Parts: sequence; C-alpha cells; structure tokens
Amino acid sequence: MSRLQQASDRLKTALDSLENAVESAVVKDADKQSSDVQEVEALRSQLSALRADYDKLTQTTETVSARLDGAVDQLKLVLAEDPVKEQA
Repeated sequence: MSRLQQASDRLKTALDSLENAVESAVVKDADKQSSDVQEVEALRSQLSALRADYDKLTQTTETVSARLDGAVDQLKLVLAEDPVKEQA
C-alpha cells in the first residue's frame, strides 16, 4: 500500500468519524429542542392557571374589601347614634 493510499484511508476514516459526531450532535440537539418545547408548553399552561387563580383572588379581595367597608360604615353609624341615645 502506498503512502498516498494510507493517507487517503486515514482521511476517509477521519471524515467518517466526523460525520458520525455531527449526526450524533444533531440528534442530541433535536432531542433537546423537543424537550425545550415541551417545557415551554408546560410553563405556559402553569402561567395560564396562575393568572386564572390571580383573577379569582383579585375578585375575592374586592368583594371582601367592599363588605368590610360596608361593615365599617355601619359601625360608624352605630357609634355615632350611641351618644344620642344616652342623652335621650
């Protein structure tokens, strides 16, 4: 076997190794992208659920606040009437 043939064989072996490494990297990258897409979708779903919970809590907070304001107003009226009743 001539030196040229040996060099050619080594070059072919090196190119085959490089091609295998590139294919392996491409497959790994595709798998990673697929898992990244799934993770993003899961996070979007969680965000949507959290926003819905936030909206419900906001509505509940507004309801409670309005009821408390009403209760405080009633207490103020009751307390304001007390001195009048004592004098009568």
